Amino acid sequence: MTIKPEPPVRRARPALWPARLAASAAVTLVATLAVASPAWAHSRLERTDPADGSTVTAAMSTVTLTFNEMVRGQFTTVRVTGPGKVSYSEGHVQVIDNDVHQKVYPLHSGAYTVAWRAISADGHPVEGQFHFTVALPAGQEPVAGPPTGPAAAAPGTGSNRLWLWGGAAAVVVVIAVLAVALTRRRAVSGR
Repeated sequence: MTIKPEPPVRRARPALWPARLAASAAVTLVATLAVASPAWAHSRLERTDPADGSTVTAAMSTVTLTFNEMVRGQFTTVRVTGPGKVSYSEGHVQVIDNDVHQKVYPLHSGAYTVAWRAISADGHPVEGQFHFTVALPAGQEPVAGPPTGPAAAAPGTGSNRLWLWGGAAAVVVVIAVLAVALTRRRAVSGR
């Protein structure tokens, strides 16, 4: 009686499935973020007072932003920057329903930029800016103004989607590291 040797058992390549799983998860995550982000309902700015691009010819004490829904007042900021890059914002914003009010120091004639950042009811940050000009009649220029100095300079604005892409990248890196660790563990154990 002759004993036939059994054919070698072909094993699936265990080292590839974690890498395939990580790649699949990364593609799914990126596709989900790319498709879903425009569909999320975030707060959006509907109008401002003064209006974007307008010219103000009378003294004013408040800048108002009106959103399509309530925003979280605790994390909302409005920075009114005028001539000389000086901040004219006075104190913290006041949020009433869908309106955000920012008191300002007396505005001198010149160009102003309003940079704002708010947190939607769903927790998503939104931001933007608009511009207006003040052209006061002769003899009506305010004597007082905002405090000046380094602390009064207006900060720059960043991307409101930076945190989203940074978080997605972190998730992809974690998945890749886990896949590599699992692959090495399987290779060492011989499975």
